[in-house]
Amino acid sequence: MNDTEQIRFEQLPQITFALQNEMKAVRAALDEVLLRLDRPSKAPTNELIGIEEACQLLCMKKPTVYRKAQQKEIPSYKPKGCKKLMFKRSDLMQWISSNLSEDHSNSSFDELFSEIQQGIKHRPKSVVR
Repeated sequence: MNDTEQIRFEQLPQITFALQNEMKAVRAALDEVLLRLDRPSKAPTNELIGIEEACQLLCMKKPTVYRKAQQKEIPSYKPKGCKKLMFKRSDLMQWISSNLSEDHSNSSFDELFSEIQQGIKHRPKSVVR
C-alpha cells in the first residue's frame, strides 16, 4: 500500500491484523535486545565512558544526549578539571531498563484494539464526488 493511498473503512480489519503482526515482531526484537542488555558485559559496569560511547549505548545522537544530561533526565558526571561530560555505563544501562519498562506497559494489543473500537460510534458515510 502506498503512502498516498487512502484507507477505506472496509480495509481496517486487514490493516489492523497486519499492524498486530508487525507489533508482535517488534516486541520479539525488543525482548531479544533486553536479553542482551541483561547479560553481563566484559567491560566493567562502573567504568566511565565518553559521549560517543554513551550515544551508541543509548542509540541517540549527541545533541539529544547532551540535552537529556543537562535536563538531568540521564545521569552524567563532569569530573573536576575535566571539560568532557562522562557517564557510568551501569547508570545508563539502568536508565535504559527503567525507560523501556515505562514505555512498554503491560497493555496488550487486544486491550488497545477494544479501546479503539469503543471510540468508533458508527461507520462513516461515504463521500460522493
